[in-house]
This record gives sequence, structure tokens and C-alpha cells, in this order.
Amino acid sequence: MLKNFLVNNKYLICAGLSTFSLGISAITTISISNSVNQLSKGFEPLSEWAETQNECITRTFRINGNNTQGIPSKVWSCNGGGN
Repeated sequence: MLKNFLVNNKYLICAGLSTFSLGISAITTISISNSVNQLSKGFEPLSEWAETQNECITRTFRINGNNTQGIPSKVWSCNGGGN
């Protein structure tokens, strides 16, 4: 009896399993999307800091005599170093 039920309804059973699988996949995708969104929001302060550092380094001109000190001195200056 069970064998006849499975044989007669195999397409319906497969369709139900496929629908269930798609539902689980959708829930998983939404969960992953939320996790990535939260992670990216956590990096916003770091991103803002990096942007201000880049702007400061671009605007900073550190000259010692005739030689430019270069990027390390600019970074040092932008992070509060110096006299």
C-alpha cells in the first residue's frame, strides 16, 4: 500500500521536497545577507578613519631641507606625531 502511494504520488512528493528545499535556501540567503550587512556596518568607522588618513596624507607636505620625508613622515604627522 505504501509502495503504491509512493509510486502514484512520486511527482507530487518531489515537487514538495523541491519547494521545501527552495524555502530553506531562501531563508539561508536572507540570513547570510543580514550577517554580511551587519559586518559591513561594523567596518564603517574604520572606513571613515582610513578616508580621513588618506585626505590628511594627500594634503600634508613634510619637507626637511631639500628632501621630502615621504609617506612615513606624513602618516606620522597625520596621527599626531611631531613636535
